[in-house]
Amino acid sequence: MWQLLKCCPNNTFPRPCGGFILLLMWQNLAYFFAVLVLILYAALCYVCWWRYSRAHIKSESLANAAADTWLIAYASQGGTAAQLAWQSADQLREAGLSAQVLSLNRVDEASLRQHRKMLFIVSTFGEGEAPDNGNRILSRLVQLDLHHLQYGLLALGDSNYRFFCAFGHRLQHALHAGGATALFDLIEVDRGDAAALRHWQYYLGQISGQTHFPDWQAPDYEPWILQRRTCLNPGSPGAPAFWLQLQSPAQTKPWCAGDIAEIGPCNSAARVEEFLRSLGRDGDNDPLRETLRRRELPEPSQAAHFAALADDELLQKLPALPHREYSIASTAESGSLDLLVRQVQLPGGEFGLGSGWLTYHAELNTAIALRIRSNPGFHPPVTGTPLILIGNGTGMAGLRAHLLARRQVGERRNWLLFGERTAECDFFFGEEIRALQNEGFIENLSLAFSRDLQPEAPRYVQDLLPPQAEHLRDWVAAGAAIYVCGSLNGMAQGVDRELELILGRDQLEALAEARRYCRDVY
Repeated sequence: MWQLLKCCPNNTFPRPCGGFILLLMWQNLAYFFAVLVLILYAALCYVCWWRYSRAHIKSESLANAAADTWLIAYASQGGTAAQLAWQSADQLREAGLSAQVLSLNRVDEASLRQHRKMLFIVSTFGEGEAPDNGNRILSRLVQLDLHHLQYGLLALGDSNYRFFCAFGHRLQHALHAGGATALFDLIEVDRGDAAALRHWQYYLGQISGQTHFPDWQAPDYEPWILQRRTCLNPGSPGAPAFWLQLQSPAQTKPWCAGDIAEIGPCNSAARVEEFLRSLGRDGDNDPLRETLRRRELPEPSQAAHFAALADDELLQKLPALPHREYSIASTAESGSLDLLVRQVQLPGGEFGLGSGWLTYHAELNTAIALRIRSNPGFHPPVTGTPLILIGNGTGMAGLRAHLLARRQVGERRNWLLFGERTAECDFFFGEEIRALQNEGFIENLSLAFSRDLQPEAPRYVQDLLPPQAEHLRDWVAAGAAIYVCGSLNGMAQGVDRELELILGRDQLEALAEARRYCRDVY
């Protein structure tokens, strides 16, 4: 450039020289604009990426929140289902879970795809119709993939009407058709039946892991005398399981195989004394002691909040202990009401509320608060129906009651499939089962013991099904019903998966609709 200036004094450039300078300036300017465009383009890309990332993170966050949240959907014409939905949400929230409540029509396809856990509480209106705030859900479920969804369903209705709980059944069928998995069988509530609602509460406790909840309506208990308590599995690698036999001093209405015993547990005497000492009231006060045995007691460290209260005020602050449910293991004609209860030990070394009371704290020949709850969804099938009984652990209670009932009426086509830990210690009522087999009341007996590790032996009860697939199909073709009793998690879900593979989902649903696939799981 300096040489150019020297040859062009007074800054006067010849035309060729001036054009060259302008060309250089234009090239520099073009480079500048090109770089500027690149910078602006990069900035635009960054802004787009940032907005997309924020939206993606927000979407992921919402999806994760939905996956961890229990969505409780209700369809209610008169308000009862809505009230129960909010009560259910409160119980789950008290257990530390996230719960959202919506009317059924507000549950769109996006919600159904996002949520993994849902509870449905629905009424049936008119002649089997959906309530107004739930009449659009069935069309949304058509051809929707719901294999990710686990759900529970409470159906409200009135058995005086022809189409009892019809909308609840249609909703259940649509959920099954989409591949959703039922956590437990549909619960029918006839005209607000308090026992059925307690059963729903029981399952809320099971899915939340928090079983210390106040009953919405306490059972009307009767006093039953605990006459016998026998450990059936001494030496087992599992927790002790006890056979309890109770007698009613009153004329009690007979129960049916499949029915449930609702137990009103009590605190141990030592627990009550500990609480009274923490209040500084460990003197004579027998009426208060007796009442506190049936109340939920706070930890001693919290006693200071109750120390200044009078007895009446204290009892108002302490809710009644919740009930516990157990499958009845006998028939009314057996001479006693039998239970099979596994002793639960909590991390702190204490026993579980119900099992601790029945298997340890309650003294023999003393009264147990008990109410029999009818469980028609697990009652015996019609006469002449072959019966396949599948269960594990203390689920033997419900299976035993059905086997005893079948023997009483001469029904011999019975197939029992049972699983536990060891054959030596954990084949509950094993001698009785073998005797029934020898008498011809158990046609097939299939057993699986998870701790008896034999080559190629089925480990769990669900593992018994695939090798017996053809035999199982033959029994179902001959009109057999399938009854499952035992653990909700693991066993019941595993059995359901294997049955679906063997029979197909459509046939399994048809069996459930015809009351030929029934479950009592917990």
